[in-house]
Amino acid sequence: MKCPKCHQRVAPFKSWVLWPGPTRECGNCHAHLRCVGFYLNLALHLVIAIPIGAALGAMIVSHAMSVWLAAAIFLGILVITGVVLPWKFARYEECDRRGGWTKGLLLAVVTLVSIVTLFYSWTNWWGARKLSAALAVLREKNEPTRFEEIVPAPVPDADNAAAAPVFQEVFFSAKDSRLGKLEIPWKKIAGKPESGESTIHFTARFLNPDFKGDDQAAGELVLKSLAPSAPLLEEVAQAVRRPGVCWQIDYSKGFETLLPHLPAMTNTSKVLQGRAQAELAAGRPENAFQDVQTLLALARAAGSSPFLITVLVESSISDRASQVINDGLERHAWTDAQLEDLSSELSRIDLLARLSDSLRGERASLLQLDASRTDLLTLQGLPDTRTLRLQNAALRATWAIWPAGWFNEDKAGYIGTIQRYIDAVNHPKELPPTLTEIESARAASSVWNKIRNPLSHKAMPVLMSPTKRIAATQTILRSLATACAVERYRMAHGRLPATLEDLVPAFLLSVPTDPLTGKPLCYKPSESSSYLIYGTGWDQTDNAGSSVTALNDSKKFADQADWGVLVKF
Repeated sequence: MKCPKCHQRVAPFKSWVLWPGPTRECGNCHAHLRCVGFYLNLALHLVIAIPIGAALGAMIVSHAMSVWLAAAIFLGILVITGVVLPWKFARYEECDRRGGWTKGLLLAVVTLVSIVTLFYSWTNWWGARKLSAALAVLREKNEPTRFEEIVPAPVPDADNAAAAPVFQEVFFSAKDSRLGKLEIPWKKIAGKPESGESTIHFTARFLNPDFKGDDQAAGELVLKSLAPSAPLLEEVAQAVRRPGVCWQIDYSKGFETLLPHLPAMTNTSKVLQGRAQAELAAGRPENAFQDVQTLLALARAAGSSPFLITVLVESSISDRASQVINDGLERHAWTDAQLEDLSSELSRIDLLARLSDSLRGERASLLQLDASRTDLLTLQGLPDTRTLRLQNAALRATWAIWPAGWFNEDKAGYIGTIQRYIDAVNHPKELPPTLTEIESARAASSVWNKIRNPLSHKAMPVLMSPTKRIAATQTILRSLATACAVERYRMAHGRLPATLEDLVPAFLLSVPTDPLTGKPLCYKPSESSSYLIYGTGWDQTDNAGSSVTALNDSKKFADQADWGVLVKF
């Protein structure tokens, strides 16, 4: 830059951009000069870098950018605001020796503080207003917003399945508990059954590579491998038969609530399923029936807490029970009394109602979430590694300067969307189009909205997939309950019913309906001693049952598939 008095160059670029100082003396005319760019430099550093830093932090929170890329961009911004812009606009002007930089700097600081204060005040007021309005809508609908309003009521220990010693051990030490160590002997099984080979026979060959027997012998071999776990499984069966369940859970932790019993119950269900299927193959249907009842009771106990993960575990365990029931139908193993009991039991399962409660639990967790105190690694389900600890520290630093108003606005949007989910679950026919609309709106939202509302943007896709899976399982369970009635009709008349109306009123009070459409379930008997019972699935389009697969096929949950059961004799 040049002196405005003698027009001679005063100082090179590097000397003033790093630290220009309040005044400088011209070496040619000895005029006292002040660098106007000094104040611009300071203001640009603070006013521009702070909001950009907050925006980059939001992108880190929403996983739109890594910590290292954000750091590189932030450094680039500092270079631009600290070097390029001052070089473009800064200049020297003649001034009194005493300068006046103190007043200028004070003015810049006061202006900056005023801008920041106004920004935070307006943002926080607006966010609080949005959250208050969202909560008012919930109160008008008599919707609960706190865990105290939705958690199960306390149950006396004598009637509480969760108070049984076999489950209490899990809360003291999940890994060291008996259920935590319970595993199926064929856990590391690899490959698939050969063409025409049953799952039990394939499992027996894994346990004994030299096995050459039939399915009955395979069942006996599998049961022998499970014999050591029989006392523990009986203890579980006695526990879940208690009339109530109330887990000792600290709901005040919200998203960080520990649920150590769920993995243990999932492992137990795998062992029970394997044993029940082996009992059917070995010709012991009464024992298999007892294990199915235990599985269904275990599922109810697992899903008693208002969290999305609990209803998913309940759905998974119910799915295991349905595979055993379907296996028994194909073997004609169940008695009329057992089929009547199973049909009634399956008809009472309402996973969509559980889903509504779990969504309310997720909403209550968010409302009590304090981002500044939350372990974000736990919240995201991430392992505790050095890299992620650095990321966690960066996220905490971001939350420290994050406007509370943005967080409240995020909460308001989240709980409003959750309520739309709940309303749709209560009217299942509206569930697929509602979720599609929510997902389309989320995908079309601006980058600015994604930055301000990272939790809502990330949470919505997490909720959609489980919703579809739960709806599919509910449809399959209802179809299976109907299949039990069909089997009772076949046992009574020696043939399959022509339509489901033939089951009313002797075997069913009314024709069961598709949970998503409210229309009667589809029924397709065939001449080859098999039949299909199904609902039209997520797309609500009848594909004539062509996409219905075996219950142990993962494709049964596909969006374009019909959901139901295929029974082959």
